[in-house]
Amino acid sequence: MLVTVVAGVVTALAAGTAGCGAEQAAGATPAGHASAGHASASVMQAEVYIQVLRRYLSTPAENSFPGQAFKTVYVLDRASRDAAIPAGKHDRGTPIPAQTRRQVTAALAGMAHVVFITSRDSVIVTRDGCEHVKNGGILITLGPPGDDGHRVQVAVNGFVACLGATWLTYVLQNQPGSGWRVTGTTGSMAIS
Repeated sequence: MLVTVVAGVVTALAAGTAGCGAEQAAGATPAGHASAGHASASVMQAEVYIQVLRRYLSTPAENSFPGQAFKTVYVLDRASRDAAIPAGKHDRGTPIPAQTRRQVTAALAGMAHVVFITSRDSVIVTRDGCEHVKNGGILITLGPPGDDGHRVQVAVNGFVACLGATWLTYVLQNQPGSGWRVTGTTGSMAIS
């Protein structure tokens, strides 16, 4: 088991650093450039975040916790551009609007109790030298979605414990008649 955990950490670090510049080099547009004056930006952001969280929480291969349903999901109330990069700067980020937070919480109520928080430290406790999320929950940091009207990328970091975290970026497509849907992932994915 120790060998598996160590191998996972090494793989996570390698994957996290290997893809750091790849998206920019490939000419990908960084997420988070929604126009401030666009009236539907808040609605789009809520719809996108709802789909991202549904996918992430219901896909053990992506959240790295098979067989575990999180009843409490803490989400930072600020979107960080480098959420999917393990060694990123993790700056203060961009505030997620209150209306977006309310819509996400209401839409996911049947799946999990979603609580937006202002500080990571408010839900992290240490036991036996290992940080973990209180109440058996998960802490999620989202990236800001870019808006080209039809396709966005959203970075995600999910943290459960010192050796229990994932980093990845989802791709979503705005599909006529059904709205925003996750179509896959892009870039590197790291697991610890």
